[in-house]
Amino acid sequence: MFGKNIFSRVLFTNLATVLIGIIILASLQMVLVNNFISKQIENNISKNADSIVSLINNGISQESLSSVLTGFSRSSSSHIIITDSDGTMLVNTADSGYWSGRERSIPIDELHEVLSGKRTTSIGTMSGAFNETMFTLEVPIMNSDKNMVFGSVLISTPMPQRRSTINEMFKILLFSALVVIIVSFILSYMLSKILANPIKRVSTSVKEFASGNMKSRVEIDRFDESVEELTELADSFNNMADAIEHSEDVRMSFISDVSHELRTPMTTIGGFIDGILDGTIPPEKQNSYLKIVKDEVTRLTRLVNTFLDITRMQSDKVNLTMSNFDINETIRLIIIGLGNKIDAKDLDINLIFDRDVSYVRADADKIKMVLTNLIDNAIKFTYDKGKITIETHPKGGEIWISVHNTGVGIPAEQQKIIFERLYKVDKSRAINKEGTGIGLYIVQSMLAAHGKDIKVDSVEGEYARFTFSLDRGKEPKAKNKETKE
Repeated sequence: MFGKNIFSRVLFTNLATVLIGIIILASLQMVLVNNFISKQIENNISKNADSIVSLINNGISQESLSSVLTGFSRSSSSHIIITDSDGTMLVNTADSGYWSGRERSIPIDELHEVLSGKRTTSIGTMSGAFNETMFTLEVPIMNSDKNMVFGSVLISTPMPQRRSTINEMFKILLFSALVVIIVSFILSYMLSKILANPIKRVSTSVKEFASGNMKSRVEIDRFDESVEELTELADSFNNMADAIEHSEDVRMSFISDVSHELRTPMTTIGGFIDGILDGTIPPEKQNSYLKIVKDEVTRLTRLVNTFLDITRMQSDKVNLTMSNFDINETIRLIIIGLGNKIDAKDLDINLIFDRDVSYVRADADKIKMVLTNLIDNAIKFTYDKGKITIETHPKGGEIWISVHNTGVGIPAEQQKIIFERLYKVDKSRAINKEGTGIGLYIVQSMLAAHGKDIKVDSVEGEYARFTFSLDRGKEPKAKNKETKE
């Protein structure tokens, strides 16, 4: 019935709603007009009926009554009938022109209500007594105590005015309906266009984006801004497109970096092995070059393992092995492991521990990976002879850890996105040009698996500080015992 697109559905729905409203309004108007006309006719002839009943109650003779009724009948273009309590006609102004001339009495069923003492009205031919539809006012004739009905007065008048008024009303309603339908069609067409056009633009942009045009965006004009939902839809698509484009740019940059990372050690490995095989490298130097090959293989293995870690984190397969361990001792061991890098840049390492021992409950291997990444980054981005400060202190039911380093810092506009997968700080600002841009992503993912978050505070060109917390752990019983002794 309706079209498959939003334009035709909105258009036809609006027109159908208007049409249904017109039909309901017209029906209601016809009923109200019919009732109004009937009430007007009743009011017009009600005074004559009351006067006739009054004359009968005052004992007017039948001959005089007939003369009076004939006058009433002619002056009001109506037909008047007087019946007794059995429905037999006592007076009938048959010369009014409305009487069919066949019936001499009114069927008692037609007079049931009025002969029971009720004042009533009816519309019809009185079971064929009239030759056209008449409006009839039926008034009972009762004694002075109003406890006995002696007969009835029936005044009937034709309904040409009613039919004429209804016809005129129908013409007015028909004309009004046509005008309303035309105006509604125009307005509905415009509204449907306003609603459909931005959605079409979104659809077009989605198709262009899917075909590879990463610059495709939805244009928002002043008409779209008047509809909140359309504006939200366009904004949502544009934000999504911006995010995807950014991710794609980062991905391409990462692929370029990884390709370089892989190509260098593989070239080195291939060159040294070829040199050994073809005799270019003398036997006495082969062990030295094989050690270099081993280091490059270890580097490649570490890179591949990092990619596997990312894959596991993206598939929510990070399994935690919770235990209680001393976070301070973990930091000391990491510092020792990175000693060569620290010495190479002559860095000042400052450890600030509120307590010699601070136990936390977490996955020891995952937290070691977190701290290694943070401290290694601090070393990379600290100027020679710079300072790195690592601090732990208890607060409530948690142990807070921070890693602070002097150096290049992180630009304010990049601080919100440095934890994204494959993101790397602008190379033009970095001291260290190496790295895959996944260290901080791993840090955030590992802490998120523990239900924790990490915050960054940095001033470009001065310092960077990373802070996170872990739940407090319990010291081993043996440790407690040794302390007591």
